Parts: sequence; C-alpha cells; structure tokens
Amino acid sequence: MKIVIIGCGWLGQQLAADLVAQGHHVYASRRSGSALSDLPAGVTGFVLDLNTPADQHSLMPMLHDAIVVCAVTPGRDQKSHHYTAALQQLATLATVAGSRQIIHFSSTGIYHGLLGEVDEAASLHLTELRVSLLWQGEQALQQFQPAVTLRLAGLMGPGRHPGRFAAAKVLPDATAPVNMLHSADIIAAVTLLLDATPCSGVFNLSCPSTLLRQDFYQQAVVSAGTAPAIFAKESAKGRKVNAEKFVRQFNFSYRFASASDALAYCN
Repeated sequence: MKIVIIGCGWLGQQLAADLVAQGHHVYASRRSGSALSDLPAGVTGFVLDLNTPADQHSLMPMLHDAIVVCAVTPGRDQKSHHYTAALQQLATLATVAGSRQIIHFSSTGIYHGLLGEVDEAASLHLTELRVSLLWQGEQALQQFQPAVTLRLAGLMGPGRHPGRFAAAKVLPDATAPVNMLHSADIIAAVTLLLDATPCSGVFNLSCPSTLLRQDFYQQAVVSAGTAPAIFAKESAKGRKVNAEKFVRQFNFSYRFASASDALAYCN
C-alpha cells in the first residue's frame, strides 16, 4: 500500500518506520531538504511546505491512490502558522490527485475549557483560539472524503518521557484525570485503519483507564529518575477524554490501558 505522511516529525517518523517494516511503500514530507536525512531507512522523503503553493506536477503521482496521513501541527506560536490554509491546500491536493483516504492527527486539546467527561459529540468552546484553530483544521481536511480525524491525547513515547517534562515543576490540577497516549497505540490504531479503508469519522485516542494527575506524574518522575513534581494546592475538576467510540467501531485494544503502564516504554 502507498502511504504518504505529511509533516513527518517525532510521531511521523515512528509511524513511517513501522509501516516500512510492514511492507508498505512510504513517502514522508519535511519542510526543508536538510531534515530529510533524519527519516527512517526505506522511506522516500520529499520537501513540502504547505504554507507556499505546492508543485502539483511532482506531487500528483505520489498522492494518487495513496493513504495520506496528516501529522502537521499548529505549532506553539499559533499566530505565525497558517495552519488552516495549509490543511486546506492538502485537502485540495488530495482531491485533485485522487488520493484514497486521509487520516488526520488532531488533538484532544480541542476540548480545552470543558470539564467532566467529554466525547466526540461535546460542544466546543470555539471562542478559544487554540480550540478554534484545531476545529478549523479538522474541517479543512474533512472537505476531502473519506477522512478520519484522530484526536490524540498528550503524547508520550520513545524520547518523550512525561517525567522529564514534570521534573521539579509546579503542576496544576492534582486531582484531575490525566489524558495521555503512547505512540505505539497511535501506530496500532493507524494500522487498523489501513485495513478498514475507506472509513470516515472523528475519534478520540487516549489511554482508557482513569488516573489522577498527581498519581501519574509522581510515577513518571520516579520512572525517569528526575526531581519530584510539586502540585498547586488548588485543583480544578479537569476533564476525562472518553475514547470508547474508536474501540467499539474498530474493535481496538490498547496496548497501554493505563498511562502509567506506558512509562517504561518512553526512554
């Protein structure tokens, strides 16, 4: 199967390596030629900056009949990134080229401002800048069909250990649920979607077991061997991301049902 990963960063590189090992023909984009040297063996790299007009002549054969995985993120400095326009251009390219499927990595950050348990049907606070940005990105790619949007919880995995992030920091919301996700479960979910193509919909991905932030990050700093985290005295209720929809629709089983189980696989 031909798979094109757009925005092949930390997560995309892990996915690309796994897909090559499965025998797929994998293409992956970076925004600069110098970054292509970081791609895993067996991946065909190409330069693509979706904030500039794309060279359709070179892209059309690659995107034709391909599964397109969009791993482009809004970035931290949101005002300097033309995120929505970039994804609109990608949707147009996939349409013109006759791509087979889009799989989009979005974020459970889209639920910012909500409390309690949230699922894919939750009413979003679109007045919040980041929420609006994520939602507009989802809408842009859903102009192409079939498209699956995966709203990913906080990412953890090789080289991305939560214990290093939390070390010696004062963290809020000690008794709120933690919503985390190991990259191995994302890769497993994408692999499952490849077998189910064509498919559409919006789905949360997050470790399903409920774990409080103070418990998780205390375990995380011990696992990473870093300085303990400190929690603020006041704690909001927080939110728990319900990820059952994907489990039910695709008969998916998480490798790491609890985020604490994944800590040993983040070094």
